[in-house]
Amino acid sequence: MFRPYQQLLTLALCFCFAFTLLACSPKLDWRTVKNESLGYAAFFPGKPQLIDRSLSYQENKLKQSLEFVKADDDIFAVMTTEIPVALANQVSAIEQLLKSVLLQQTLSPNQSTPSEFNRVKESSSKIGAIGQQKQASQDYFLDLPQAKRVMRIRWLIRPMVDGGLYLYQVSVVRAQTPSNPMPSLEQENINIFFDEFRPN
Repeated sequence: MFRPYQQLLTLALCFCFAFTLLACSPKLDWRTVKNESLGYAAFFPGKPQLIDRSLSYQENKLKQSLEFVKADDDIFAVMTTEIPVALANQVSAIEQLLKSVLLQQTLSPNQSTPSEFNRVKESSSKIGAIGQQKQASQDYFLDLPQAKRVMRIRWLIRPMVDGGLYLYQVSVVRAQTPSNPMPSLEQENINIFFDEFRPN
């Protein structure tokens, strides 16, 4: 059995390399996907795939779900961690653990200290079925040199009906190329994906 950190790393790697699981890349075919069981609606550029697994955390099992689409060389994804009532006061620690796993992926073979999230962008997310409210948030940008990719991430926390919490990680991963070592993560289609993510 993997330790919790190894389990998170496995899921994160699964996310970052999800493109290898797909035989082809769909053309952009935007559609609203309502995931009622996970409390959100997202505007994906194609039909998403869903991966479910459980994560061991302090002798508890946290359910994690990854819904993603690969469009061209970009991966659009929403990862949801369900935090039960008993662990709701530890949501910050769980979020920090997820961030630490991502930062570990920035390490090169001769590097001992991981990179940091950079290029912080202030943002807001629409809340509710018709997006009548907004929740302040921040977007982070992260280089993944080992995977030759860059990543834009947003974390959001929303309450569950039973008193637990949903921790959402909304992200887009884009490939780096020799001619474009720092590809833009603020193009219209990427902004649309982030702007149209709506927790209930």
